[in-house]
This record gives sequence, structure tokens and C-alpha cells, in this order.
Amino acid sequence: MKSNVDALMKFFLLLCFIHATEAQTAKCFYKYKYYETKSFKTTNTSYYRCDLDTKQGNYNEKLMRIDGQHGTGHSDADVKWIISYKNHKLRTFSSIFCQKFPNLELIQINDAELELIDEDSLSNCMNLDRLSLFGNKIREVPENLLTQNLNLTYLWISNNQLTSLPENLFLNQKELEELYLYYNEITFLPSNIFRPLAKLQVLYLNNNKLQSINPEWFVTLLNLKWLGLQGNQIVEIPSKAFAALRNLEKLWLFENRIKTLKSDNFYGLQNLKTLSLHTNEISDLPVGVFTKLNNLQDLNLKNNKLTSIHSDSFGVSNNLTKLWLVNNKISSIDPKFIDNTAVSILNMTNNICSQTESKRRSEVVNNLKDCFVNYRPRSVQVPNSCGRSVMPQGNIIGGAEIKRNSYPWIAALMKPTGQFFCGGTLVSSRKVVTAAHCIQNKGETQQLLPSSVIVLLGFHDLSNSIEVGRVPYAVKAINIHSDWNPYTTSYDADIAVLVLDHDVIFNNYIQPICMTSTDPRIVEMTEGAVVGNGKGGEANEYENIPKILKMPIQTARHCTEKDSTFQQLLTGRTFCAGNGTGQGVCTGDSGSGFVVQIGNSFYLRGIVSASLGDSILGCDVDSYSVFTDALKYINWIKA
Repeated sequence: MKSNVDALMKFFLLLCFIHATEAQTAKCFYKYKYYETKSFKTTNTSYYRCDLDTKQGNYNEKLMRIDGQHGTGHSDADVKWIISYKNHKLRTFSSIFCQKFPNLELIQINDAELELIDEDSLSNCMNLDRLSLFGNKIREVPENLLTQNLNLTYLWISNNQLTSLPENLFLNQKELEELYLYYNEITFLPSNIFRPLAKLQVLYLNNNKLQSINPEWFVTLLNLKWLGLQGNQIVEIPSKAFAALRNLEKLWLFENRIKTLKSDNFYGLQNLKTLSLHTNEISDLPVGVFTKLNNLQDLNLKNNKLTSIHSDSFGVSNNLTKLWLVNNKISSIDPKFIDNTAVSILNMTNNICSQTESKRRSEVVNNLKDCFVNYRPRSVQVPNSCGRSVMPQGNIIGGAEIKRNSYPWIAALMKPTGQFFCGGTLVSSRKVVTAAHCIQNKGETQQLLPSSVIVLLGFHDLSNSIEVGRVPYAVKAINIHSDWNPYTTSYDADIAVLVLDHDVIFNNYIQPICMTSTDPRIVEMTEGAVVGNGKGGEANEYENIPKILKMPIQTARHCTEKDSTFQQLLTGRTFCAGNGTGQGVCTGDSGSGFVVQIGNSFYLRGIVSASLGDSILGCDVDSYSVFTDALKYINWIKA
């Protein structure tokens, strides 16, 4: 959300990109305040940054044509970041970056079709803190690549074509805290590969081709908190495989081929809070397998082959509150197992048992009477309908921060690097609606790939990566409406649907918005509201906590009389709304929902599409905004 109050600050934060031609030299560096929350720590620092645009010409030549014109008094030594922000073909990652800019702290070259990495490419970057080579075509990493980079804390080589890693790759990486290797083709890792990484807190090995788990990988990872092994081909978990991981909080093993569990598989995980084993082939739960997991809160065993639940299947735990047993083959269940846990949410739909309904301070929802289906104690308030606010907000005020759980259908579209870029609206258990231009911007041929988008649900504060309720979802598919045309000035059909890779679990923090095109009251509504994280405030940064803005719907004639530019933007499937008084949607609000309230329910009426530009603010908040009319696309969204 944007206000004119902070207009004078915006000039100093305008981006400057490299666009060198034979006739001119690039000026691409600027100083600005950057705020980012990593998984476990926060940085708030001023940097000089270079956004590489290598769309034309060889990137080495372009980089060498930079002559140090970084602003008065600044030199190559001031540059701390190198970022490739679009899909460009770089092919080879060489030493040119570190030779030119020896004080680099961040190198981010994502989706650039990199295939080769020179062994000495990082040798001069002694201060490198973060390296991201996400979404390239890298097949091999040189063993001595990181030899000189003793301060590296963050390494991202996901979505490449790696099949293994050299044994001594991390030999000097004693400061590394986060390592992302998911979506490669890794089949083997040396036993000592992670031995030097004593400070590692996040390790993602998911969606590779690993067939087994080697306990030797983890023997020194005493500080590891998150471990992702999902989406591999693992058949068996070795005894005490994770015994060294005494501080592990989250373990993902879903979507493998695990057939059996042993009683000591999870030995030593006394701090584990989340364990996901869904979508495997587990048929039995041996006694004691979960006994020592005293802090376990969320256990997911859905989509397996379990046939029975015994009284001691889950041990005795005062912390286990969420248990998912959907889509198994359970034919018998001992109700006494509930007495051994603190389970408040138990979902056992799509099983074959016929146990009678529990009478012990429970309720059975959706008229399902079998096997404690969706058991919940009455003290837990979880709405099971659409468009309901768990924490009603009352009157909405322009630019006000929302309360926790007020609008549980809002979604944040994130890049894999953790950067927010657009809003969205949850409309079902698998679909999020957003703007097409968030996926394919005007004037661009390329679209974002599903692997380049993470959908964050259940959040309240983007800067709080460990807040309760927030869940990131991978995207399985992206459907842009066939009428969207990025090469015209019109914003007709500016709508896209993101299909999530698995069903959303609805709770206090996550609920879908209502959608209908048959209720005439929705069309008759003269005002609605937008909740978004768009840029605002003195720093011109995305809002961490979403803000809500009340906006009246205007006639097309009113908006075109205000500014003739709207004649190019508006169509029969859009509408115009806004106050025209210095408060409006802005960069980052794109894709967010325009909602109307009827009774106690909220309905999706539109999608933030386009606003008039402003050379200082980036958007003209004294004008109005264009919204995609969601009512015209209801059937397409649901298809």
C-alpha cells in the first residue's frame, strides 16, 4: 500500500540496471537499504548492488565495459552484490566477477542456463557470504570451488542437474548455515560430505534420486534444525539414522518408497516438532517408533498403507496435537490411543473402518461418523466454510495493518530465494488466483516456471520465518488465461491460477475465499477492500505485515475522465476502483484479491491488475487502479 507522505524518499531508491551498448557505458550501482529475513537470522544493511542484464552480448564483455562510474566517490570495491534478475544465457561462470569486484558478499545468478563453473571463479571473493546458482543446468561442481571462501553462510545450487558432489567441496566451510540442493539428480553423496558443516541449520536434499540414507552424513550436524529428504526414492530408514541431530525440529520424508519403520528409526530426536512421512508405503507402526519424540507436535502419515491403530501406536505424548491419517487402509482402531496424546486435530477420512463416534469431548464434522473422522476438541475453533474470518476485524481503515487470522485466504508469492514479489488469493484446497502479469510481465516472452514460485499461506509477518501457522507450498502447475496478451497495453484477462503440489490443510490460519457468480448482491456492492504487502512507508519496501485498504468501485467513465490512459487499460472484463485521495495499491499488491463482504462471508470480486505510473512513487496513488473482474472467470478458475 502506498501513501504520498513518503514520496520524497522514493527518488533515492530507484533501481539502476546495466544496459550497456556500444555507444554508452553502464552505470548500474546504487546504495540502498536492504532488509531480508533468512531462515534463522536477519540482515538490515546498506549495499551497492549491480543487477546484471546480459540480454544482449556476452556477459564477460559487458562486465568489463563497466568503468567504475558507481556514483561520486565510489569504486569497484564498494560493490557488494551481483544479481542476474532475468532468464539470460550466461553458459559459463568464470572468475570475472571476483576479479572485478573483490569485496562481493552476494552472488545470485539464477535461471541463467549456466552449465560450467570454473574452478577459480570464486578465488578472489574472500568476503563472499551468499551464493545462489538456482535454476541452471550445472552438472558438476569443482572440488576446489569454495576453498578460499571461508565466510560463506548460505549456498543455493537447487534446480540443476547435479548427480553427486565432490567429497571435499565443503572442507573449509565452517560458517555455512543453509544449504539447498533440492531438485537435482543426486544419486550418491560421500559419507564425509557434510562433516565440516558444524554450524549448518538448514539442509534440503529433497527431490533428488537418493535411494538410501547414510547416517554418516549427519554425525557432526549438531545444530541442524530443518532436514528435507522428501521426494527421493528412499526405501528404508537405517536404525538410529538421525541420532546425532539432537536439535532437529523439522524432518520431511514424504513421497519416498518407505515400506517399513523400525522402533529406533527416530532415536535421539528429542526436539523434533514436525515429522512428515506421508505418501509412502508404510503398512505398520512398530511399538515405540514414536515413543521418545516428546516434543512432536505434528505427525503426517496420510497416503500410506496402514491397516490398524493400536492404543500405543503413538506412545504417550503431551505435545502431539495434529495427526494426519487420511487415505490409508485402516480397518480397526483402538479409541484408547487418544487418551495417550493431546491430539486436537485428527483427520482419518477415506479409510474403511467402522468405529463408532467418540463421545470424549470431541466433535465429528462434515457428518462423517467413522473412526473419529476429523476429531477436534470443542475448544478449538476451526471454521469449515469459505470466506470466514477467524478473528473479525470490524470496520476496515485505509492502510491499516490487519490482525492475525483476519483474512486467512491471502497468499504471498515468493521467489525460491525468499523474496516476495506478488499477492494471491486461496480459492480452494489446491488453487491460488493471482494476476497473469505476475507470471509473465508486459513485454516479456518468458513465463515463470512452477519451480520458480513458492506460495506462502497462513502468514502474518513476512519477516518472521518461524511464526506459527505459515506454510510454504510448492507449485505444480501455472495456468495463465489464454486471452492474456503481454504485448498490448490492455490488461484484459490478467489472471492466472497456481496449482499447488498438494492439498492445503485448512485451519485457523488458512481458509479459502468464497467465489460465486450467481449471487446478484456481489455485483451490487459499491465498495470492497484489498489486503496486500505492496510497497509503502518511508523506505519504499514491501510491507512485512499486510495492510488493508477500503476502495470504492468507480464507473469506467469516471476513471477515463480522470485520465484518458484508462481507455487503453479497461475492457469489458475489468473494473476500476480507488479513492483518488493519496491512498491506493502499488508495486507488490499485484495479484492480491479485491474482496467484498456479504453478511459474515467474504467473496472474491476482483484481482489487482494495473495502476498508473509515477516517476517518483512508481505508482500514482492519486489516481485509480484497474482490477480483473473475477466474476467473469469463475468457471475458468474452477475448471
